[in-house]
Parts: sequence; structure tokens; C-alpha cells
Amino acid sequence: MLILPQMLMTFLLSTLTIAVIFFVRRFRLSPNWRYHLWFLLIAALTLPFIPKEWISFSNHANLGTRPPVSFAPNEIAQTNADFDGNWTQEFAISVNQFDYSNLNIIFLLIWVAGIIVFSFFFIRSHLKLHRIIKTAKSVSNTDINSLFETCKIDLGIKKNVSILVSSRIRSPMIVGFFRITILIPEGIERRMTLKELRYVMLHELQHEKSHHTRGNYLFLFYQILYWFNPFIWLAFREMRVDRELACDDAVLHSLDPDSYKGYGHTILSCYEQHPDFFTVTNQLTGSKKQIKKRITHIASFRRNSRLILMKSITLFITTTLFLSIQIPFFTLAYTDEDYYDINNQKIITEDLSTYFDKEEGTFVLTSLKDKRYHIYNQRKSRLRVSPDSTYKIYIALMGLEEKAITPNTSSFKWDGKPNDYKEWDRDQTLYTAMEHSVNWYFQILDGRMEKDKLAAYLEQLNYGNKNLSGGAGQYWLESSLKISPVEQVSLLRSFYTNEQNFDPVNIETVKSAIALEEKRNARLYGKTGTGVVNGEIVNGWFIGFVETNQDTWFFATNIDTDNGSKAAQITMSILESKGLY
Repeated sequence: MLILPQMLMTFLLSTLTIAVIFFVRRFRLSPNWRYHLWFLLIAALTLPFIPKEWISFSNHANLGTRPPVSFAPNEIAQTNADFDGNWTQEFAISVNQFDYSNLNIIFLLIWVAGIIVFSFFFIRSHLKLHRIIKTAKSVSNTDINSLFETCKIDLGIKKNVSILVSSRIRSPMIVGFFRITILIPEGIERRMTLKELRYVMLHELQHEKSHHTRGNYLFLFYQILYWFNPFIWLAFREMRVDRELACDDAVLHSLDPDSYKGYGHTILSCYEQHPDFFTVTNQLTGSKKQIKKRITHIASFRRNSRLILMKSITLFITTTLFLSIQIPFFTLAYTDEDYYDINNQKIITEDLSTYFDKEEGTFVLTSLKDKRYHIYNQRKSRLRVSPDSTYKIYIALMGLEEKAITPNTSSFKWDGKPNDYKEWDRDQTLYTAMEHSVNWYFQILDGRMEKDKLAAYLEQLNYGNKNLSGGAGQYWLESSLKISPVEQVSLLRSFYTNEQNFDPVNIETVKSAIALEEKRNARLYGKTGTGVVNGEIVNGWFIGFVETNQDTWFFATNIDTDNGSKAAQITMSILESKGLY
């Protein structure tokens, strides 16, 4: 998994979410719904940690089918029936790619180091608060205790919330996750009347009723996790303002209009220039800017009308839907793994692990008559990876359709430059090039077709992700073009039945070019493929089909850590065990 691309996309998605929330906050929303907007940011920040297979935004609709085309035997221009039994020999060239792993490790170390540092400060503040609670005393004033119980009843709070007094704090605050405690400064009863103390208690208890205390831990967790993003710090600073406004608004709704002014004066009397534990607690005081906004809100307070509530809910839902629409684009952009949706297919899962030994791989099988998919390792069968040399089947078909080659004239001259394999150092026809998987032949053929034409053919074939951005002659070699094993099998079946109405002669020409061997009334067709990046094998394919008198079976095998020859060996063992070949 590449952390850098994921974090970059999360940075963009979170920045978009923050921008949208700031924009929506400009409208007149109720303070409570204004605060709830920030949970949409939490959802966006959670996205990278959700397994990608849980989120399906795929829209890979199958193309409409057309009647199969029958072929006359005399239309086969040439065959490749001279089987020599050496078709499993592998021909693969290493592709050089920039290695992101070092950058990934450096970023990961810096990120984790930042998390550790900020977690240290949070834990230190939390432990200091815990020591204050341990040394705090119960309130001895019976009037205050009686008032506290009355406030709990007024707000309908039945949970066990305790109130303690401490000489080590300067402003009332509510703390805790499981055990909720309200702390008030020692001697506060000498500075405040019982009426003012009631406002203090209503405010702190309202935080508990609205679950602000526990929610604060959630926001702190994400602030530590995304410490490197300055917009997150800005957003959570504004979130704390909105949280206090929502709390004030709820308290004001529980008071009579004559008490609004007194409530505002109480907040001003508790103002501290540098409040203690500001980020890890919910407390009556706050920054100067926050206090100013709260007093302005209290001074202009009007009870929320039904119209304001409906407007707030509508804006919240609209914002949620807008951001939800954006998520698929960001998900597809940051993911390094693309999964094909097979929810509409009939699937039979099989345990074929013994054939794969220690290889991480998948096997997919279907047939003309039985269109169910027999799959080993369903997750990997959906994973799109580079087709490598298996794509040469379709380069050949497209080249024939475009008349870059013909069934009778398919020869390209060797340029005389030595290649990695002696079999490549000669003139090639479609048949020899397919047999020896000659890269330069198919790169010439690919280069003779315009990009727009290639894109149209990939669309017609519905070939994987249809991405040609990797460049001519390279996009199918561990680059931009990717396809899943399930799609490989489905595509082979539509190729075999010519559902896309290609020239039947061209279909038969390619089919004969990938013919491998024949035994006991069964004829095997297929193509291996191997992906090698920076000298390391990362991808092994064997795809094809078996014609029998009873049916035609289409298969695809893909493995991670070995080549196409190994994939072919695994496939042949499975086909033999099933009595198909």
C-alpha cells in the first residue's frame, strides 16, 4: 500500500470538505446543525482507513450482446498447429519504475513520530487533569449540591455526573469519557450567586447531554492523526467555537428571556486570557475571539423557528449528498488497487489452495454452457492488475481489424539490435511473435494504431480500466492498463463467440495464433504473461480456453510472486483434476 498517494488524496478531500463546511456555515443554520457539519469532516478523514473492498463505486456495465457468429473451416488462413510442447517457456522484460518505497518509509516515520509527539502532549494534559480530579474535593455546600441535582432534573440527565471543587483550576469545566466530572474552582460560591452558578451548571451539563465531552475525544484523535495538515487545525478550532455556540443555544432555549443577559454576564465573568486544558475539555471559558462570538450570539438570540430548523436540516443533507458524490472520484484517485464489481455474477467459490502452494493467486473458470464463475480467491479475482503479454491477443486482433497486418502478411523485419532472447533476434510473423511473446513486434503493431482508435477498441471490448495513459507500447506492461482475472475470462468468452462483431477471419487468425496443444479430443489455447518491475517478478498470468466436444471452458490464473510459466503449470494441474484437459 502506498501511503503518500492515499494521504495526498485525503488531504485534497478533507480540504474540499472543510471549504464546503466553511461556505455552508455562512448561511443561517441553527447552532446545533452548524456543529454537526463537522462530523462530515470526520467521515472524510476516516475514508483512508476503510478497506477498499467495503466501498464499491464501480460502474462497469457489460456491453450489449450480439448473436454469435459461426465460422466456416476454410476461413482459417493459417494455423499454428505445429505444437512443440515448449509453449510454457517464459519471455519477459523487466520494466524500470521509480521506487516509492523509500519515500513511503520516510513519510511513515515522520508521520508516526508526529503522532507520538502530539499524543505525548495530549496524554500529559490528560494525566494532569486526572491528578486534579484525584485531589479535588466534594462540594460541601448543600445549596450548591441541591442546585446541581435540580439542574440535572431540568435537563433530563439520569447518568451519574459528579461535581467536584478544586483549587488548581480557574474556570468551570466538564471532563471524562466513562466517568463524567464537572470541576468548579474553589471559592466560586463567594464570587457567584446561586443563579449564576445555575447558569454554569446548565452549561456544563448541556455538554454532557449533547455528548460533546466524548465527541471532543474523537476530534482530538483525528487532530493528532492528521497533525501534518494545517487546515485540520484551523477546522477543529472553528469546530470548538461551533460546539460552544451549540451548547449556549441549547441552554438559552431552556431559560426564560429575562435570564439571557445574566447568562451572558456569567460567561464574561469566567473569561480567562489563557484557559487551562482548552483543547482536552469542555469549559465555560474560551479564547477572546470565541467569547466575543458567543456573547454576540447570546445578545441576538432568537428561538429557532420551524423554518430555521427545516432549512438547517435541508442544508446539512444537501452538503452530505454533495460530499458523498465527490468521494468516488477521490477513492478511485488515491487507491493503488482497483477492484472489479462482480456482484451481478453467479459465483461458485472453490478451495484450490493446494495447487498454489505458497503462491498468492487466483483461478477463474467458466464455460459457454455454464456461465457461472468457479473462483478460487474471490478477492484477488476482482483485483485489476497489468495484463502484460496476455494483452497481445487483443493487440493482434486490433492490428488485424485496422489492417496493420493481415492473416497472410503479418511479417515485421528485425532491426538488427540484439534483444534479451535469441528467439527475438529475427524477422517475426504474428505466429512466431505470439509463440515467443516478442515485445518489439507487438509494440510496432501497437504503434501503428492511433490512440483514439485504440481507446475505441478498448471501449468496444470493455477491456479492464481502458487506461492508455502509460504511453504507446508501454501501457500494458506494468503500467496504466489493468484488468482483473474475472474480466479476462469474460472477455475471452466474448472474443470466442465474437460478441463485438469483429471480422470472423480475424478472430480465427488470432485464435490459431494462440493455439498451444491438443490431446484426447481437447484443444488448448492460451497466452502467458509476466510482469517484472526493477528486476523483481510481480505478476504472472495464464489465460485461455479449452475446446472439448461437450463445451468450451475459459480460464484465467494470476499469481503475485512467480511468472506466467508457473501460472500455466498451476492451471494445467487444475484443468487435469477437473477432467477438462
